[in-house]
Amino acid sequence: MKKQNTFLAIGILLLSTVILFSSCKKKADDPVPVANPVFVVTSQPNGTDYFDIWAKCITDDILLTKVIIKDPFNISYTYTGNQALWLKDEIVGFPDTYPKSSGTWLLTFYGNRSANGTSFVSNGSLLITGKK
Repeated sequence: MKKQNTFLAIGILLLSTVILFSSCKKKADDPVPVANPVFVVTSQPNGTDYFDIWAKCITDDILLTKVIIKDPFNISYTYTGNQALWLKDEIVGFPDTYPKSSGTWLLTFYGNRSANGTSFVSNGSLLITGKK
């Protein structure tokens, strides 16, 4: 009889423990923030009044959606990337030439990381000196 009571007490204790711990709310892991891809932007003169823009992503392989380029006078040029694959450290030139306007040109890159499809928006800049 004493054995039976001991087993019953242990059973009740185990059952209570299981119920107690299974009912506790579990906190979901906080997502780890992922930095946006980093772009290096450069230019190459194209005659005396124009230049070409080149860029590379130094952190990720990406699928480029578009790039909006703003000159120092806030005039926008849009390059459509069509989800083209840019490999990390691949230097890519934009198809247009741009008027050589002195000041800071701002570039906003839109796309997705090719590894996991997460979208991003990253900024870059280019300083042009010496004309207009």
